[in-house]
Amino acid sequence: MSLFPRVGRQQTGLRIAWYTMVTFLVLGILLHLFPFYYMLVTSITPAQEAMGLRPSFWPQNPTFAAWQLIWEATTKNSTNAAARAMLEHPYSVYFLNSLFIAAATMLFSLPITSLAAYAVSKLLRGPAARWAFLFFIGTLFLPGMVTLTANYLLVLNFPFPVPKVPNIPGTETAFPTMRLYNTPWAVIIPGLFGAYNFLLFKGYFDTIPDSIIQAARVDGGSEMNIFRRIVLPMSVPVYAVAAWTMFGGVWESFLWPKLVLADNEKQTAAVAIYEIMQKFNTEGTTDQARIQQQAESMREMLAAGLSWNGLMVLGILQTVPIFIMFMICREYLMKGIKIRGLK
Repeated sequence: MSLFPRVGRQQTGLRIAWYTMVTFLVLGILLHLFPFYYMLVTSITPAQEAMGLRPSFWPQNPTFAAWQLIWEATTKNSTNAAARAMLEHPYSVYFLNSLFIAAATMLFSLPITSLAAYAVSKLLRGPAARWAFLFFIGTLFLPGMVTLTANYLLVLNFPFPVPKVPNIPGTETAFPTMRLYNTPWAVIIPGLFGAYNFLLFKGYFDTIPDSIIQAARVDGGSEMNIFRRIVLPMSVPVYAVAAWTMFGGVWESFLWPKLVLADNEKQTAAVAIYEIMQKFNTEGTTDQARIQQQAESMREMLAAGLSWNGLMVLGILQTVPIFIMFMICREYLMKGIKIRGLK
């Protein structure tokens, strides 16, 4: 159904409103597409031209040298010196690290968050439900920097977010701990619960009639069986929305993996791209040996045809998993939008 009926568009006021809305929508689409267009254009721009201060909307001599160099940088046995100068390990290592961390966080987070939301929505009653809801939602009001230190201490001495592990009462032996630092679980475990997805799930579960849940209980169904056979099939759209947002958020995260993953071979793709960017930036560096090493690496990469064009190639590759995830969840995402619009 059209926003403005065809008959109504004959009126001057509605016609002006119609064309104004269409103009703003087209401008919005172009503004969203322009960064991707510029990334594609820069990725096929020669290295020296890409380093120029004047932006170019189409290269004078298009080349796929950056794409070829990035492809060689993904293999373990590359003979290209510039490809080896980019990163300590093949780019595929960082890409797979990001894929594992994002997928594991998503797969573990969805059941934890959805079950917590189901408990608050359908199981708890009275003050307990209200205080549990306020507790979970209260984490949304805490900036990430506030919890950064606590999370860092948590991965150092899991499950105690303190600098020094307390002793077992009556003994001088400290409680046993797990050192998650410098492992993928240091990124996965702190992201297992998301207050935003909790709010999304609870809002959706609140729309499921209690009579359906009560009827299943009368028939002898356990809470887990009710959730698995009734609630879960009805909630596929909201699971798709939560999965997509969770995967994208973890995939694009930079600061936390940079802090808790010390070994270079365990870093994520976002951190690897940052390391390549630093090879073209010597600001704030006082170590002459490091400056000389960066200059040598830069000369090798420029000679091979790599500068900002290679970073644009990596940026495009960085968006591919999120785009694939969106295409997988697209049908359910649209259903979720329609359902939320009908409420």
